[in-house]
Amino acid sequence: MNIKNNDPGVLKSFRRDQAAAQNGISLGLIKNVYDGAIEYTAIAAGMRGMIMLAGLMTAAFGIWWGQFFLFDVLENRKFGPFMLSVIFCSMLFFISSAYFAIKFTRLELFRPEDEPTLFDRKNRKVYRIYREVYAGWRGLLTPWPVKTAEYDWDLIDVQHHAAVTTTGSTVSRQHGLIFLVRKTATDPTLVDSFSIGNSIQMGEVTVPAVWEHLRRFMEEDGPHLPPGEVLRLAERPTTFWQCMASTGPYGANFRLWWHEQTALMVLGVIFFPIVFPIMTLLGIFNWLSYKTSIPIKWSPSVQAAINASSPKHS
Repeated sequence: MNIKNNDPGVLKSFRRDQAAAQNGISLGLIKNVYDGAIEYTAIAAGMRGMIMLAGLMTAAFGIWWGQFFLFDVLENRKFGPFMLSVIFCSMLFFISSAYFAIKFTRLELFRPEDEPTLFDRKNRKVYRIYREVYAGWRGLLTPWPVKTAEYDWDLIDVQHHAAVTTTGSTVSRQHGLIFLVRKTATDPTLVDSFSIGNSIQMGEVTVPAVWEHLRRFMEEDGPHLPPGEVLRLAERPTTFWQCMASTGPYGANFRLWWHEQTALMVLGVIFFPIVFPIMTLLGIFNWLSYKTSIPIKWSPSVQAAINASSPKHS
């Protein structure tokens, strides 16, 4: 079904009976394949720890700006209406920074080891394991439960979304492949939504191509994996040093990265005082994320539906 949507963030509503791209791709997101099902991972390789790093860096930036304005007011010792507004803004910086630091840390720690999505063409079902995250300060201080959801494939509409972001000097668009779940065949009320991939992987060209592979698989008995692609390796680092090696040019990675990405490595060496602390923090946060991760598994009913005891090797 091709639904209409006046949201300017929706670039396209995809049709199931119409090709969205010449070729389909998976971007290495498929982690398991079964006789009539494919399982997508939600956490791209090397991404664990990135959320926490981004949140803490954002918080540090906000605290720095807040104290900069606050100390300027205290040094001048002039507490007129303008200065009081500056103090108020400084407090907002501190509060917002604390919120981002806590929320992004919670997003990374004690999260499920994966939040996969399973597309079952045999039974025309979609299954998800995900952590429900609540917004606001109240939600920040409440438990975030891990849940499982099951949807009818025929009640799902798929869209290409794009959001404009700016850093002050540059403007870019973040793309997403979004799945919207309707209540019933006769009631278009949206009851849930989810996505596969992330804004780093997804782009204007890759979103239609990722959908095209899934469309062919579910609607046209297409292959489990796109031609030339392999399953995502789900190897989990078991030690601190393995986590460090998975996120930065440490040990044997230095020579490998130097050979494959010489230009970036040269820049990394030049800006070593900046790059090294960031990569080290990312490795530490990666280790903390794995160390506190929550094991997951599909329910017996889902495993029976997809015949999980007999995975298909592609």
